[in-house]
Amino acid sequence: MINTIRRVLLLLALGVIGLAGFYFLKNMGTSVDIGNVKIKVMGEGVDVEIENFKIAHENKGVKEWELKADLAQINNKLDLTKMRNVEMILHKGEGKQYIITADSGIYKSKTEDVSLDGNVKLVGSAEGLKQRLSSSPKKSD
Repeated sequence: MINTIRRVLLLLALGVIGLAGFYFLKNMGTSVDIGNVKIKVMGEGVDVEIENFKIAHENKGVKEWELKADLAQINNKLDLTKMRNVEMILHKGEGKQYIITADSGIYKSKTEDVSLDGNVKLVGSAEGLKQRLSSSPKKSD
């Protein structure tokens, strides 16, 4: 009698473990939504994938630039963040700013280098850009 109960409990435990494994494998590769955080199984070389990515750089409490993207894939090993639908806002004081948009981009956090590709557009005041270009040193021939 006791052996029969043990066998039934063992079969029941194996069934629960098998069912849990089946659901785990069935849902592998899909995303899990927890409020504003979306967790996905990542491809090779991608550590984290973030939707509505935003990062800002401040110096002495003054915001110098902001970087936003619809999707960012972070690879910590290579120190690269690959982004889609990128918007970069450069604050130039006195309420002036330049907005740069692009289809994709790469951000290196160690050096704070940003590389933008595909339909890159710059929107901002022409006066500040003219001053910046006219103050740059001229090349001698």
